[in-house]
Amino acid sequence: MYKIERVLPLIICLTQTCLLSLKNNFKIVRFFFCFCLFECIFLCVLNAYEDNYFGISDAQVGFFSSGGFGSDEGQKLRGGYTNLFGSLSVGIDIYGFDFKIGGSAIALLHKVKNNDMYSNVSDNENNISFRINNDEAKDFRYTSDTFILHTLYMSYKNSWGALIAGRFPLKLEWIGDYIEGISVGIDRFEDWKIQAGWFDAQAYGDPQENVHFGYIKNLYEKYENYKIKNNYFLDIKYTNIFLNLNIYYNYFDTLFDSLGIKTDWNFEYKDFRFGTLFHYVFVSSSSQSPNTCLDPFMANNVGLACYVEGTMGSVLGYLLQLEQSLNFKNWHFSIGYLQNDNRGTTNNLPIYSDNNPLEYNTVVYGGGAKTGYATFRYEWEKRYFLSFKYGLSHYYSGHQWLFQDQFNALAGVDFSHINVSVGYFNINDGGGYKNNIARIWLGFKF
Repeated sequence: MYKIERVLPLIICLTQTCLLSLKNNFKIVRFFFCFCLFECIFLCVLNAYEDNYFGISDAQVGFFSSGGFGSDEGQKLRGGYTNLFGSLSVGIDIYGFDFKIGGSAIALLHKVKNNDMYSNVSDNENNISFRINNDEAKDFRYTSDTFILHTLYMSYKNSWGALIAGRFPLKLEWIGDYIEGISVGIDRFEDWKIQAGWFDAQAYGDPQENVHFGYIKNLYEKYENYKIKNNYFLDIKYTNIFLNLNIYYNYFDTLFDSLGIKTDWNFEYKDFRFGTLFHYVFVSSSSQSPNTCLDPFMANNVGLACYVEGTMGSVLGYLLQLEQSLNFKNWHFSIGYLQNDNRGTTNNLPIYSDNNPLEYNTVVYGGGAKTGYATFRYEWEKRYFLSFKYGLSHYYSGHQWLFQDQFNALAGVDFSHINVSVGYFNINDGGGYKNNIARIWLGFKF
């Protein structure tokens, strides 16, 4: 449990900042007001009790900035933004019941002024296509909400497992961040864990994307005619010293259903550790066509493909991933290969999350795409890291086969109360699209 003396300096600091910012930027005041009020209310409650039923997690404030420049078919692109980000979660754990509430807030400090073809990500189909199809859009264009309540749930846990309902974080294959739904987990049996549930909306709560529940769902329903009423999942994991096995089934209404198997074999010899990953996903998706969009001509030009009514499960396909890794002390190397079928069934696989080995999944899961990649990472004292990634994709753009290569460079430090990370990302596409993006995060944890 946090004592009031430990976090009092944070409250004083934030309150002073609110007052000092009053004459300069109302958005900053609103950001800090949300954060201070949220924290003060729960700290008062915590301070009123002496029992260890209460706890605070994910208490952080940080500074995030991203910027980029590039071109698309000869037209220059510029983008980026700078913001302040804060998050806080508070929970009560008593007699097996857990109640938790958490939120995150953002104050936009600066947004790069531009007048290019993607100036506003929400004003027309051309810009919406950029937001849906280009994973790097979250670092290139500002799309966040000022405040979201990403966590609000009740759970019960016993020797068999746990039941959780409400808004909560979840990390499974093709599902991530925060969902609004229900989940049942069973971990009674040694080395096995089974989890099943349902959700109808998802939210992001991070400095790049702090967006409300249903944000992505609304984009797909409004601009690609999907009707995503229910999402179901079943996840089975087996873990021992040599093998991590994951078998799962996901059903995402009108999008696709998928049955996957993922194995990760590990073998250690002295200071060496070898890993072999195999991941195969059977996918049955709905049919997609620009002709069913509100404006077929525009959709065809910008790369939007809309849902064809009544075709859920009619198109069969697959995703295959192979990866070999080698770890030696603090050095980590891997090479891998990803392949999708030619029918476009995997286009929507990463709608809620992905395990893309590269930073951006822009063409990695496109129809017919084949991607080879290599990664390097060095860690020191579990605080410092340096990482490089490179991937080359061969994919079908709808008119022709193209190559796209992607280079990622990341570095950072992570101490008990402060963490800093920087990154540079380059995308070079044979169709004339190029982008260079840099970002930095400076965070304080409490």
